[in-house]
Amino acid sequence: MTTAPKAQSCPQGLLARLGGRQFLNQTVAEFYQAIGKYMAPEDSADHHKQQSRQAQFLGHALAGEPEPTYSARASFLARGLNPALFEAMLEYLEARFLELGFSSAICDQLVRTTSELLGRGEEPLSIAC
Repeated sequence: MTTAPKAQSCPQGLLARLGGRQFLNQTVAEFYQAIGKYMAPEDSADHHKQQSRQAQFLGHALAGEPEPTYSARASFLARGLNPALFEAMLEYLEARFLELGFSSAICDQLVRTTSELLGRGEEPLSIAC
């Protein structure tokens, strides 16, 4: 079970305030363990790949790195995400972070930041000639 990190007001970006990549990865893994209990093995066969991609996407999206460093990689990762699983995972993260004592403002920022960046990943690719 994940416990809330002690320092929640680090100025290094939302990822740091949430406890860093390890904490985020653990929480995403919890989501997949929770939903995996209710699915047939063939329905959850792709979950490991989605779990990894979602955790990487969130890590890049929430990092305190300047544009375009974090958004270019996050946008690339977003192209392979399952939208329904991602939306369900965001709902889980928001509820989990509230349960762990994070403020609703931080949870709102998490959802807003990742949703905006996920939307950018759906833009068609263009190749300059």
